[in-house]
Amino acid sequence: MKILSRRNLYLFVLVVCFLSVVAWPVSAIVAEATFNVDVPPGQWKAVRVRNLPQGAVIGVEAQTNGAVAVAFVSQTEYRQFPSITRPLFKGQFDRKFSFSVTIASAGDYYLVFDNRAGIEARAISATVRGARGNLGGQELQGNATQGSIDEETLRKLQGQLDEFQRKLGQIFIFEPFPLEIKQCGAPKAFASGSGVVLCTEYAQMLYVTLKDENKTNDALLFTVFHELGHILLAQWKSPVFDNEEVADEFATATMILLGQKDRVRAKAEFFAKRPSEAEAIAKAFKDDRHPLSVQRARNIIRWANDPKLLRK
Repeated sequence: MKILSRRNLYLFVLVVCFLSVVAWPVSAIVAEATFNVDVPPGQWKAVRVRNLPQGAVIGVEAQTNGAVAVAFVSQTEYRQFPSITRPLFKGQFDRKFSFSVTIASAGDYYLVFDNRAGIEARAISATVRGARGNLGGQELQGNATQGSIDEETLRKLQGQLDEFQRKLGQIFIFEPFPLEIKQCGAPKAFASGSGVVLCTEYAQMLYVTLKDENKTNDALLFTVFHELGHILLAQWKSPVFDNEEVADEFATATMILLGQKDRVRAKAEFFAKRPSEAEAIAKAFKDDRHPLSVQRARNIIRWANDPKLLRK
């Protein structure tokens, strides 16, 4: 087994320390509106979410003091309420609930709270989140932060990626390649012949779905290592550089090597134990490469628990 020199050990510690605190400010690129609604028995109320563009991802998280029916509908469907036939979402909830939808066509949408079957008033507190890059200059009604991603935020994100690559270059041998973050118009993270691109919409959609900045950052970090796996394995002439499972294993092994075992295991266990979240992300992304399925999560847990992984 090769022993690290004192200099390489020092650089290795620097990388570990950097990764232990790296966090992308994903909450800064998501619009959020919070509001309270009181619905008397036998009635219904709705909140309008204005001018949503096609493809926007909207997440809703709420709690109520009792059972209530909830629907998320287009303006056309809203005008026909309660005789709606094609809601984007419809369900019956008690206490706490959450869901996310992808907007099929541009326009106004309504979040409807239906208490017509109730005999007591319902007090509802709800938060609606939308990716700011998807929303552009559109409006979320309520206490919303609006607008597209500002240049300062993008520079901060890119600066962290540049530092991330510089520190990795002190540990691994590879030909430099672009590692960038930008607005792409679609929620993707991908490796190409020229480098790795992390789209801001990808980070936004993860945050809207997971509703937790730490979990989102762990998922983003794993994604970066996954895409690095494709690039580095290609540079090292591996015949399986484009295999997704191999890239997952590379990401798992590298994160463990760099002292991030708890983060990769926490991410995998979260999805393995919550198939509904994994399914929601898979539906939102419509991409079998990057959303972490339950089976892929279980593979990662198996690798993380394998003491022989780093010897391969």
